Amino acid sequence: MANRAFAAKKLTDAVIWTVRHKSLGSVILSTIDPFLKLIVRFSRWKSLPRLRQDEFFMLRALLFSALRIEASEKMMNLLKTLLGLEYPPDLKDVPVFMVISPGKMCNLQCPDCYANSATERNILDYEVLSRIVAEAKRFWRMRFFVISGGEPFIYKNNGKGILDLAEENLDSLFLVFTNGTMIDRDYAKRMAELANITPAISVEGMRETTDKRRGKGIFDKTLEAMENLRNARVPFGLSITATRHNAHEILSDQFIEFFFYKQKVAYAWIFQYMPIGRNPNPQLIPTPEQRIEMWHRSWQIIKQKKIMIADFWNQGTVSQGCLAGGRQGGYFHIDWNGDVSPCVFFPYHNTNIYEVYKNGKCIKDVLSTPLFQKVRQWQEEYGLNQKFLTSKTDWLRPCPIRDHYEEATKIIHFAQAKGTDFSPDSTVNASSYYNKMVEYDKILEKITRKIWESQYLRTKSLS
Repeated sequence: MANRAFAAKKLTDAVIWTVRHKSLGSVILSTIDPFLKLIVRFSRWKSLPRLRQDEFFMLRALLFSALRIEASEKMMNLLKTLLGLEYPPDLKDVPVFMVISPGKMCNLQCPDCYANSATERNILDYEVLSRIVAEAKRFWRMRFFVISGGEPFIYKNNGKGILDLAEENLDSLFLVFTNGTMIDRDYAKRMAELANITPAISVEGMRETTDKRRGKGIFDKTLEAMENLRNARVPFGLSITATRHNAHEILSDQFIEFFFYKQKVAYAWIFQYMPIGRNPNPQLIPTPEQRIEMWHRSWQIIKQKKIMIADFWNQGTVSQGCLAGGRQGGYFHIDWNGDVSPCVFFPYHNTNIYEVYKNGKCIKDVLSTPLFQKVRQWQEEYGLNQKFLTSKTDWLRPCPIRDHYEEATKIIHFAQAKGTDFSPDSTVNASSYYNKMVEYDKILEKITRKIWESQYLRTKSLS
């Protein structure tokens, strides 16, 4: 493990040097494969080559994304500090980040919004928001926070917003999922001064597809935001919802060329549509066949173009499956009402952060709720931290609520969990919804099981 730690430290130094010296960066990056292979060599998957390869190619894509970053010296210093953080033994089993959705309000009205964002002014008190961040840093040494919504840059309480939160926590990195419409030159300038924010701007595809769902002219506004961020040297990425209608477009050569090479996007997160929130519609989920096509294509881009595209459903082999429920190396979600759920897309809860604080407890106590415990139990039974993997595991179907809906409903009922704003309580009990989700999972399993057993459980190297 010492060799792995040494290689990781040298790799961190190489990444920072690469971003600072772009003219020579490609030369340096061409020599880092030995470091990556050393890190992956000491992974738990010594006998499963495909899992090691997935780790390797995702790490390499992350590093090559550094060449697309326009970042200030101040941000580089923060990244170096964060990448070099070490955790004592008593913090090995804690979440490493959380998602906070502090406000429901949004200036757009996208149909089928997973967050059910609207004009309501449901918000977390800023004092509570600040305390959540402070306790996560204190108890878990957490330094990475994801802010979602609603539109995060609209959030305001007691005269303070997300940029104020970032300013009060300059030792932490904030990834903000945004529609980009609020990012003018002044906003970008302040982000650059803070140097601890990276926005992930939502698009649905190219201009026609994005404007069809988000509103006429929104695509051009996102491009203006990207230009402002580039000029201010603020690294930014994409947030993409994959549906049955855009699954091909968002991974097309045209899309990749336009955003990653012309717009200098550094990374992308793909969220396959989950029928929750406003007007949940299982018919919008990419078909099982489309999902496998996305799996093939995303790995092709990661391997050949060295672009970091993370699809939490199709790249579950990199994260050892589901990250929800506050598991080791994972996360959980707190919304604008204070409801604490295992995941943004698992919108059920046993507790509320206001109740936690009212009862004299702290952020650590949310991990012990029945819902969180059952989710983590399911993850472990499904392969997390297991020494040996079998056909019982299939991390091409890592998500309990999307890929194993029948099991998820059992967890929800056992924990007596309530729905959040993201999903009315009635959804889980609606027979038509339940039947569609379960049927989808059965079809998907037939396809992914063959890939998992033939490629991931093989002990010989794949060509």
